Amino acid sequence: MLIKGQGLAQPQSLIVFYMMKRIWRLYRPHYAETRRLALPVIVAQIGQITVGLADNMMIGRLGKTELAAAAFANTLFSLPLIFGMGFAMAITPLTGKATGSNDYSELKSLKKAAFGANGVMAAILIAASTLLYSAMPYMHQPESILEYSQQYFSVIGLSIIPLMLFLSGKQFAEGLSNTKLAMMITLGANVFNILGNYMLIFGKWGAPELGLVGAGWSTLFARVLMAIGMLVFIRKLHREQLKSVVINFKELAASTLKIIKLGIPMGLHMFSESSAFIVAGIMMGWISETGLAAHQIVISLSTFGFMLYQGIGVSTTIRISQLAGRQVPALIKRASNASIQIVFGMVIIISIAFVSMSTWLPTLFTTDAGVIKLASQMIIVLAVFQLFDAIQIIYSGILRGMADATVPGILTFICYFIITIPFSYWAAFHGGFNEIGIWMGFPVGLSICALMFHFRLKYLHRKLLVSMQA
Repeated sequence: MLIKGQGLAQPQSLIVFYMMKRIWRLYRPHYAETRRLALPVIVAQIGQITVGLADNMMIGRLGKTELAAAAFANTLFSLPLIFGMGFAMAITPLTGKATGSNDYSELKSLKKAAFGANGVMAAILIAASTLLYSAMPYMHQPESILEYSQQYFSVIGLSIIPLMLFLSGKQFAEGLSNTKLAMMITLGANVFNILGNYMLIFGKWGAPELGLVGAGWSTLFARVLMAIGMLVFIRKLHREQLKSVVINFKELAASTLKIIKLGIPMGLHMFSESSAFIVAGIMMGWISETGLAAHQIVISLSTFGFMLYQGIGVSTTIRISQLAGRQVPALIKRASNASIQIVFGMVIIISIAFVSMSTWLPTLFTTDAGVIKLASQMIIVLAVFQLFDAIQIIYSGILRGMADATVPGILTFICYFIITIPFSYWAAFHGGFNEIGIWMGFPVGLSICALMFHFRLKYLHRKLLVSMQA
């Protein structure tokens, strides 16, 4: 005898099964392509994080003064560095669009323009770094670290030139769906950097013992190798298709202008995001040393999630830019949804892991009970804002792929500096939440940012449909 309603259970479960099967078949190619493009990016980022950890471990052996000096110099250098990285990202969607439409004349023009535009930007960033170097004595840092910081900064500041040259080729190659080239070059340079640190910091294998400055020289040499490696191998990409293409000065100038117009707002976008976290760290220092230590621990943990989401974001930019070149709105929407679905699943898994291990993870960094307790509370907030951060990263990748940068750049600035930072300040210093309050601003600002990006994407998609029907 059937229980009332039992007869409906099986058909309903079958409907759900067939719906899930249909969704899987519809999105499986997009999942596979996104994963293929993202994996080399993620591996390269893991390599960079590993080098950063190795740097800190070796510099830390010199003493806390040298470690603090390196932290101060690296924080300042990250400002021009991140702007330059954001500026170079403009090359990828432009290259991807030209690839999708098989416009080889535009591809060759972009290839040459990429190195020219990034070379000019490198000179501008060197000038900005010089100003930062001159301002270091006026930033109210301990006198004990100032000399070390300036010496180290003066060396790593020069590395912006080879790095921008490397990024020229990296972003162009990614626009061609080649993410492995940059990964291989980066990993090779990472090994060189670690060995160079050991040799130049401690004076091993016949090298002079340079201390902290040795770490700077090792970074500079590694980035020079990255630039040389990219210049050698980038010539082989699409060589046959581009060999017979002739471009004139007008085409080259037009491509350079496209990179500049798209690159400046992209640079400001990344600059705003990184600056907000730097400001949050400064505010945390106003409250307590314990808060600052806990903040550094949780920022380190958040980098793990960000690295994974950013890899999906980069691959999304590549896919969307190429589909935009082919002008297929249905595939653009499907590829976008696939990336959002992938990153949503990643967020759920990583957030559950963070929450379940929130009291244990801080013990990997410190034995201080106060820091451990505060960091555990911050990890809960991290698990909340990760979802919005991951979604806005993917939305940013989609918008970059559609060569839309100015409006997202403005929205990012509003969300971080008009919403997030003021809310964090209020929650910490007037709302009574103290150190935790500074982290509370990020879920608020990032959720609003993700929502704004969502509406921006809907508008652009409708606009693309209308333009195709006209």
